This record gives sequence, structure tokens and C-alpha cells, in this order.
Amino acid sequence: MSTRVFLVDDEEPITRSLKRELSEWGDENSISFSSYTNPEEALNALKSTPDVFLIISDLRMPEMSGSDLLLEVHRLYPDIITILLTGYSEVEEIMKAIKAGIFSYILKPWDPQYLLAEVHKAFDLFRIKQERRQYIEMLNEELKWGGELQKKLLVRELPSAEGIEFSVEYHPLPKLYCGGDYYDVIPLAGETFLVLLGDVAGHGLKAAFITTILKTVIYSGYIRDHREDKMFSPARFLFWLNSRISLELKQFPDMLITFVALVVSKKRVVFSNAGQSQFFLIRNGRFFPVYEQGICLNITDRPVYKNRGFTLEEGDTLYLFTDGLIEITEDKTALSVDETGALLADAATRKLSVKQTIDLFKHSSSDNSFSDDVTLLQVRILP
Repeated sequence: MSTRVFLVDDEEPITRSLKRELSEWGDENSISFSSYTNPEEALNALKSTPDVFLIISDLRMPEMSGSDLLLEVHRLYPDIITILLTGYSEVEEIMKAIKAGIFSYILKPWDPQYLLAEVHKAFDLFRIKQERRQYIEMLNEELKWGGELQKKLLVRELPSAEGIEFSVEYHPLPKLYCGGDYYDVIPLAGETFLVLLGDVAGHGLKAAFITTILKTVIYSGYIRDHREDKMFSPARFLFWLNSRISLELKQFPDMLITFVALVVSKKRVVFSNAGQSQFFLIRNGRFFPVYEQGICLNITDRPVYKNRGFTLEEGDTLYLFTDGLIEITEDKTALSVDETGALLADAATRKLSVKQTIDLFKHSSSDNSFSDDVTLLQVRILP
């Protein structure tokens, strides 16, 4: 913890007086003091003195005004708390000091008890900031750990087969490192693949924890027993998944999950949807949105899910994505179906990678960024 106070006044008797009146408090709190009669010297000293938490500065000094000094301190060292000490009441300088974010403004001659109380309050504030910073650092480390765990759980190397190519990019919110997007591609019988995409409501560790539950229950509770089914039903799978997730999340009835499941071969797609937004088929430079209404997971114990299907041709591209990809307008509403389809058709025509396609959407954003987790999963039917 920082344990030093800088006292800055062009009159040395003033800095001696300040140090004398604060010395007992300083001893009690293991605080040391450094005095300067030149504000430039104080600024230079800050470069090599990392343990300063407070600067008490006079306003009127010949080399540099106290307000200018504190403005510079605020710019270079925003965590340092500042107190302005003066016998003058100049509005312009006071406004400048306010811009510098001063903690307190004390008039000369000061009342010793008031001075001590303000310095003590500044120290309490600094300790609160330090504790908050340490807590944020700890939380950040936990989020990083969660992000690394999620990366290991969500497969990066997707399976491949002759004539079908899968690729995916997952980008959680940068400051949270992990999130609620879920994806998987699982080989099934008869050269078919189960393609899964889900979106857990919320962000961060809680949502990431739910994706871990999804991964665990899907494999152990269903895929293991149905992987060799020649007529794997996405609708039946979603009905089972809803029942299982509702049981696992019975203490979190408001935790909603959108999900879509596709069985993909080189010539056909059969899919069922549980509240996920449309996905897109790109064929010969044209886009076709694909959607089937279905209720989100964890809402009711008797949902109705239906299978829908369509044929595939060589050169087709499928794009599945979570809504973070398209919620990029200035007011965070989603891109229209036509806007989304046009971007995906452009990406498919130019054979952009999934990472390049995500960048294409990001560059279409009003602020060049995403406000939610983003997953983009691409399926190409090769010639």
C-alpha cells in the first residue's frame, strides 16, 4: 500500500508546519512525508516515488500554480488524491482545481483539527480504492481462469469429413473472458454430424458455468446412447435437453437458454429450434434465412419442437451465430435479416474465414465493437 504524502508550498515554514501537525497521525498509520517548495521538483520526484497516495499543495506559487500542478498530477497519476491549500478565493483557479479532481479545499490559516480530519478521510478513501482494486484484480483472475476452462470445454478442432468443412470462432466479451455461448459439432452415424449452437442469458462466470452443465449433460445423458441412431431427431433431442436442463436449473427458473440443433450431411439438413434466431443458407451468392419457431429451454416442461429439413448442394454455406454478432447498431438493436444476409453472402462469395467474417460484422458496427458474446459457426459443402 502507498504510504507517502507530498507537501508542496513555496514557503518552507508552511510545509514544516503541515508536517508537524500531521506527524502523530502519520506515525500511527506508518505514513511518511516529503516536502517540496518547487512544484516542478515534486512532479519529477513522483516519477521515482511510486508509494504516494496524497498531495497537499498550495495554490499560489511562482513557478507553477497549485491548480496547474494538480491538473498534471491528475493526468499522469489519476489514483493520487489531492488537497488544495490556499489563502485566496480566486474562482478561475478554484474551477481549474475542481477539474483536477481535488478531494478537498482548505483555506489558510487552517484549523488543525479540520486539516487532520480531511487528511484522514483522504486516507480512508485511498484504502477503499486499494481494496476495490485488489478485489477487481482477484475477480479478473477468476474470470481469466473461467475463460481458460471454457476454451478447453468448447472444442476448437472441429471434426471433418469428405465434402463437409466446419469452422467456428467464439469471442466472449473481452473484459469477462468467458460467457454463455455454446457450440459443438459431433459425428453421428452414416456420415452425418450433429451441429449445436446455444446462447445462455447473461455474461461472465454464471453463464459460462451453465455452458459447462450443457456440455456435461449432453454427452453423458444423451449423445452416448444415441450417437449411432441412423434417424437422429433434433426435435426429440431438444425435448430431452429441455427436461434435463430444467431439472439441473430448477433453482434458476429465470435462466433462459436459446438452442438450435442440426443434423447435417453432405446432401441434407434436418434441424429443430428452441428460441435461437434464424441461421442462413448461402447459395450461388444469394442468402436464404432459415427459421423454425420453438420455445427457449427452461421455460416450460412441455415444449413442442418440430423437425424441419432442406437439401444441400455443392458450394452451399451455412452460417449459425449467436445474436451478439448482429446486435451492432448504435442503439444495440439487431441488424435486419436483409442486412445480415447480405454480409454473410458477401463473406461466402469471397470465401472469408469465420474470423474474417466476424471482423466484417465488427467493422459494420457504429463503434467497431460488440456488446455481447459472439459465436459464428460455418458449414461449407465442398465440391
